[in-house]
Amino acid sequence: MTRRTTLALAALLAAAPVVATALPAAAQGPACTRPDRPKLPPGKKTKGPEMEAAEKKVGDYTTKMTAYLKCLDKAKTDAMTEHKGVIEEWNGVIDAYKKAPG
Repeated sequence: MTRRTTLALAALLAAAPVVATALPAAAQGPACTRPDRPKLPPGKKTKGPEMEAAEKKVGDYTTKMTAYLKCLDKAKTDAMTEHKGVIEEWNGVIDAYKKAPG
């Protein structure tokens, strides 16, 4: 397998769909802040006001989690674009090297 083929294969693998797994903090990027999971009441003996407060917490969490997931999608897209650019630039370097005398 040539170096160019290996790099092209790496680029294709990077573009593959992401399996729903937790990403390490470093991979998430500084702008993507995962919201804390809300503590939920047991439900069985919970009173109305406590349920209303929990409903608000879940709503807030859902809003924040949606923004977090969008941020991760953007971070992934940005990383893939950068990776593709580096591979294309590297392939240009390889071509120039092969054409150089000596």
